[in-house]
Amino acid sequence: MVSKHIESLIRHPDLYVTRQITPVIKSNNMTAEIVWTYLVARKYENDQQTLVKKLCGQNEKLPENSKIWLETYLHPTRIQQAELKYWRSRADLSMGHLELVENREYQIRSNGDWVCICESKWFDDIHHNARFPTILQFSQIIEHAILLHDKRGNFPDRVYVTLITPRYFKEKLGQFSERVYWEKYREYTIEDKKRLEDDLRLCPLPFLKYDTDMLISRIYALKLHWVTFEELLGLSDLVESCIPGRYRTTRDNWKQVFNEMGSEHILRELTQQ
Repeated sequence: MVSKHIESLIRHPDLYVTRQITPVIKSNNMTAEIVWTYLVARKYENDQQTLVKKLCGQNEKLPENSKIWLETYLHPTRIQQAELKYWRSRADLSMGHLELVENREYQIRSNGDWVCICESKWFDDIHHNARFPTILQFSQIIEHAILLHDKRGNFPDRVYVTLITPRYFKEKLGQFSERVYWEKYREYTIEDKKRLEDDLRLCPLPFLKYDTDMLISRIYALKLHWVTFEELLGLSDLVESCIPGRYRTTRDNWKQVFNEMGSEHILRELTQQ
């Protein structure tokens, strides 16, 4: 089941807000990337064109009935048994020409010219695949993104994969700001995507529909981008160095964040649930 929010401008799984957003706000967990990502969706639900430009790094024409998708599974690339057990990928936030796949658990596929698939991180780094430790989450998401297709097997012309993190980690502002995703982003964007091609070849699981040659050929459509939560939410630095503890969130509570954003009404809505 899928919940709708404000005439379907934001789509997310059933009970997503009551089970994953509201409890985190009430417990004052300031490091929950899922809440920070939800705030991005709420800030731009009525200004999606601006959000698209920030997420993609350039303008793209919104599809009719454009939506902001949260916590969606991406259409599988490997056979079902392997996908479910080892290779399933979920996007924190997605936009573009996307639609739900019938009779699947909140899963999306493409249905037009472009898509944008976002991976959010707060303090966490990208993780290793449990079955294949040399494969990292970033390339796994990229595989799913560039192989998204419509019912007839047509691929989008442009596939944006966007990192969303605090500025502290993007600009390496402290001695504890080193992240694997920083290195991988640099490799994939600067080294002529050869390192990305190498990483995409690592998975030995059987393909559902395509093959390695098709996967590699789709790299041309990929456009990597990185944007910070500070840029998206219009807030000053959200993470700073802190010893002991390496780093900390610079806001003490969610009320402070909502007040700075001028979104106190959203906080009231969430905490009354």
